[in-house]
Amino acid sequence: MRHAPLTIGLAALLAVGLAAPASATVHEGSKTTSNEITTVVPGAKPQLGLPPVGQSAEAVRGIGIVASTPNERPVPIASLTKMMTALVILFDHPLAASEQGPILTVSAADVAAYEDDIVAGDSTLKVALGEQLSEYSLLEGLLLPSGDNIADLLAVWDAGSVTAFVAKMNAMAQTLSLLSTHYADTSGVSPGSRSTATDQASLAATLMGYAVIRRIVRMRDAVLPVAGTVPNYNPAAGVDGIIGVKSGWSSEAQSCLATAAYRTVKHHSVLVISVTLGQGEGLLGAARVDERMLDLAPRSLLAVDTVAPRATFQVRIKAGTATLRAPRHPPVIIGWPGLKLEGRIDDPLLLASTDASQIPAGTVVATLDVVAPWGMVAQVPLRLRTATTTTTTTTMTTTTTTTSTVPN
Repeated sequence: MRHAPLTIGLAALLAVGLAAPASATVHEGSKTTSNEITTVVPGAKPQLGLPPVGQSAEAVRGIGIVASTPNERPVPIASLTKMMTALVILFDHPLAASEQGPILTVSAADVAAYEDDIVAGDSTLKVALGEQLSEYSLLEGLLLPSGDNIADLLAVWDAGSVTAFVAKMNAMAQTLSLLSTHYADTSGVSPGSRSTATDQASLAATLMGYAVIRRIVRMRDAVLPVAGTVPNYNPAAGVDGIIGVKSGWSSEAQSCLATAAYRTVKHHSVLVISVTLGQGEGLLGAARVDERMLDLAPRSLLAVDTVAPRATFQVRIKAGTATLRAPRHPPVIIGWPGLKLEGRIDDPLLLASTDASQIPAGTVVATLDVVAPWGMVAQVPLRLRTATTTTTTTTMTTTTTTTSTVPN
């Protein structure tokens, strides 16, 4: 439950050399439910050696976009389209890493679609009438050998038709704020499936949140009932710790590649995502670009304390004042120079009491929500250090002040 806002002056929001932010005030009666204090990590945003052609973007899962090509515009993305196909399937049919999921039976229409794709020269996965494939196996066939026919098979299973499924893909893109992304099909065969490197890096970071996806995309090959052993078409998989995500090529899109690898930043493990679009040197050239970006990213990142240890927060409440204290060892996030962060204090307990002095010192009475442009990155509990409550009685015309305190 949220209550009326507080007036807050922050002693500090961030460590690691950040300038102290200005205090924020929310007036009594405001409908705002939190105070916002903005600070920016000093320094220039890192340059990661983006390629001179096409476009690229670098993201850290849970952190956001670190760097991207300026002046991006939507371009064809080939089989990177299948990342959204997989995401919609898992959103509608969640699957743990150890689960196989529902079993689907290959129909005559599925076989006909496979044969049509062969004639068209598209990327396919061999299927046979009556073959039974689990959801997990179908995701393997979608993401490793990049079966265009599997993308449509999954779409019909999920939504009843490819058209209805593509509508779901575009709705998901809007939900994820991928505003430069539009899908025209499930596989990327159509050049109308278009996006930017930034959007695709954000999407890849979201998709890699699924353990089942991390398990699949790091595989070098998979064994399926009819197709047999099928390879992972991503040439970067397994190189220098790279564990995915998806490759693609078409004459309109050229080579496109999304890769991911765990890297260590100040003793913290982070999942770094690199996406490169429109590379004319082939997938191996795109892989070299992504590998270089994955290696450069950790050198540009910082381990940022969300609150200076033992920082104090002066709070004015309607009936008095209170001092809040951050924990001795606050949470840490990974950021970079130029990153904008906001501290929002939520006060679910402090104002629930008509007499703040009756709250025991040391009680957690508020939370500092640390928010980056893409969402919440940390929540820091704030404990009551002291509280002074002033009450006035009209009959006695006297003022009584009571204080609770906790040692430093």
